Amino acid sequence: MLGADGPREVPLREALLGSHTFTELVPDMPTMLPVLLRQVLVPVVLDALGNVDDELWAELMDAGEFTAEQKQAISRYLDERLPRFGALDVDVPFGQVAGLEHPGGKVHPVSVLMPHVATGNNTPLWDARLASDPVPLPLGAAVRWMLHAQCWDTAAIKTAAVGDPQAKMGKTTGNRTGPLGRLGVVTLLGTTLFETIVLNMPQGVRTDGDRPQWDRPAMKPSWELRTPTGPLDLLTWQGRRVRLVPDEPDADGVVRVRWVVLSAGDRIDGPQPEDPHTCWTIRQDKNKGSIRYPRRHLPGLMGWQGLDSLLAIERNTAGYETSGLLVQTATATLTGDLRPDYPLRVATCGMVYGTQDAIVSDILTDEVSLPVAALRVDHAVRGSVVQVCEQARALARTVDHLAANLTRAVGGEPPARGKGQQPGTRLLHVLDPLVRRFLTGCQRNPADDELDQAHKAFEILAERATLAVAEDLLHRLPGTAFTGRTITKKEQGKTVTHTYQQASAERFFHSTVRKTLSHLYPQMAAAEETTA
Repeated sequence: MLGADGPREVPLREALLGSHTFTELVPDMPTMLPVLLRQVLVPVVLDALGNVDDELWAELMDAGEFTAEQKQAISRYLDERLPRFGALDVDVPFGQVAGLEHPGGKVHPVSVLMPHVATGNNTPLWDARLASDPVPLPLGAAVRWMLHAQCWDTAAIKTAAVGDPQAKMGKTTGNRTGPLGRLGVVTLLGTTLFETIVLNMPQGVRTDGDRPQWDRPAMKPSWELRTPTGPLDLLTWQGRRVRLVPDEPDADGVVRVRWVVLSAGDRIDGPQPEDPHTCWTIRQDKNKGSIRYPRRHLPGLMGWQGLDSLLAIERNTAGYETSGLLVQTATATLTGDLRPDYPLRVATCGMVYGTQDAIVSDILTDEVSLPVAALRVDHAVRGSVVQVCEQARALARTVDHLAANLTRAVGGEPPARGKGQQPGTRLLHVLDPLVRRFLTGCQRNPADDELDQAHKAFEILAERATLAVAEDLLHRLPGTAFTGRTITKKEQGKTVTHTYQQASAERFFHSTVRKTLSHLYPQMAAAEETTA
């Protein structure tokens, strides 16, 4: 937790009751943030307070901390379940299966829970540790990584658990990634940990039988194929069966963990349930009708490049729909329960798996400021925010088009899309801080004239950056680009002649840039609309 005295570990009770005094969570890595919220903090509050509707949600956000009665309810809830939150409890260890064993007493190094640490035969050249001598983790850190594995673990073959009748030849196949591994996770961040918890609480009436994992019967070694009973079950889903193997306490009484038993966990039956922490892609199927798919984050893209799906409060023409939590937030802005200048931030994270989802190839994380006024379809901020993000992408495409035309002018062929280094990618990195600055400025809910001035200022800086990247391309050209070359080829059964020259490439580039920057060159944008 990050508080006034800096980052430090705190017990669960203190984290919840004093959540208004902490600025934010400080996870071991960014993908740990939604894990701690989903697996512990949010479900404890949801279960302790009962149904959370829009009225209670608004009261919590307005108060900025739990009331005395709510704190008593949370404390009473934790007291009643004290054994279920003990990581070393003999009968019901938290998030684990008591007595879980592998055939022959096999154990894995604790690094198997950590996607960024070497394990097995995946050992970096300069790693001084072997799998037979893992780094011991303090118990608290081991529990956090155990929860992380429940959410993000790879889909590799798992060593079977003793007593699992579904195992074959000591192994379990067909394992899926952890439930978050199939999502493009979107987490909402407030100004304090308390507000972050409230922002990530799904509203609605509890379904019968919906319970978090610590209120369910003690887990057995065998896994289940079942459907989540509700949000509490989904948030605390046990994607793996785990048992931490602690060392003996040291001289200071500190318990550390070097070994772990890890086997297959529960699998979700049927299509992906309505998870509140992801955006959606909606496609129409002739036989199945409307089908919803979790919208995954793409490697190489900044968080603001997916802003169109984050702002898709209602299903749009591109087939996007935003997360359930952002829909709640948008409703709160319409009803006045959330002020229009609230400094909301959105943390995005996801994992890219490789080789049949058996390894982690990449981890995608970002954090962007999201003006809550942009969640309102009728607000001017929304139009400017969407336009700025699209302008940045359009300028990158224009630079790539210029590079392709210049390459053809000197007798070459541009690389296929997605292959090689594109100059537009370099421009996006230059424009990235400009876009983020604009988004942060829009959180103040500026008046229309201030918004227009800010948008025009962005375009001035964006044009300057775009021309600088283009100049770099032009300075590297040989003299043959001036005369260019003519290519004759067949297109749709007709012979077509194309002439590529530096002058025509530059002329088209500058014209496209001016049409893109509508506030800086309104006459160009108006002419384009008239032509269209």
